[in-house]
Amino acid sequence: MNLIEAMQMFVAVVDHGSYTKAAEALNVHRPALSKLIQNLEQELGVQLLHRTTRRVNTTPAGDEFYDRSLKLLAELAETLELFSPTRPPRGKLRIDMQTVLGHAVIIPRLPEFMERYPGLEISLGASDNLNDLVADGIDCSVRLGDLDDSSLVAKRIGEVALVTCAAPAYVKKHGLPGTLDDLQAHLAVNFMVEQRRQVMPWRFRANGKPINVKMRSGIVVDNAEALLYCALAGIGMVQGLRPALQRYIDSGRLVEVLPDVPVEPKTVSVLFPDRRHLSPNVRVFVEWVSALFQEKRR
Repeated sequence: MNLIEAMQMFVAVVDHGSYTKAAEALNVHRPALSKLIQNLEQELGVQLLHRTTRRVNTTPAGDEFYDRSLKLLAELAETLELFSPTRPPRGKLRIDMQTVLGHAVIIPRLPEFMERYPGLEISLGASDNLNDLVADGIDCSVRLGDLDDSSLVAKRIGEVALVTCAAPAYVKKHGLPGTLDDLQAHLAVNFMVEQRRQVMPWRFRANGKPINVKMRSGIVVDNAEALLYCALAGIGMVQGLRPALQRYIDSGRLVEVLPDVPVEPKTVSVLFPDRRHLSPNVRVFVEWVSALFQEKRR
């Protein structure tokens, strides 16, 4: 016996006070409805209804079963609605993103997303290390560059421009390179990817092809904030996200290096544990952040 269906039909009979009216409302045959209620009583081992020629009344056990059925069916409907792909997004959304990407691109536009979906309670983490989404209870993560974790679903959502620059103090001491080959005589503030323990090469594009340049380190850092401040201190040249560095170039605290040599952009991806079961909360964020980076390309 389908107990949920039996509860729904029992509640309908009590609400209508009649098998005939309940059967019409449920679009079922009256004998089938009567038989189902009888089977329910046998299953429970109690009489739920007093039947008369004019009206159906509940027994004391029927009253209690009716009240409990109403509560259970309401909670079930609420639970199913909560996880329905068609429901308006609401409740908790825990997202994680790379620090510089969050600070320079996503967070300044986040109020738009929050205004569009006021029912969401957002928990935002910003880190330069890729956290364990499953173990840490993170719904999705926005990251830069190539991603190695095959246990996660990665959706590429766009690109972000890079720029090469240096502080005036560095330029005064070491001069500016004129070509890519000149970079070998210079020092860099290099970034190390924590998971790989690998220094990231600089990325350019020449003759339509991407070129990786391994720079000699003046210093190696493992987070975006240190990368910026080491560059501002004149320790070495730096290659980083243009949205994060442009205001320092505009203010004169950094000088663009090799402005005529195109820099290969960084890919941006959003990661989540399982594509098949995206909640409405995650789905609307993925759609919004994807549109944000598509807008940046135009």
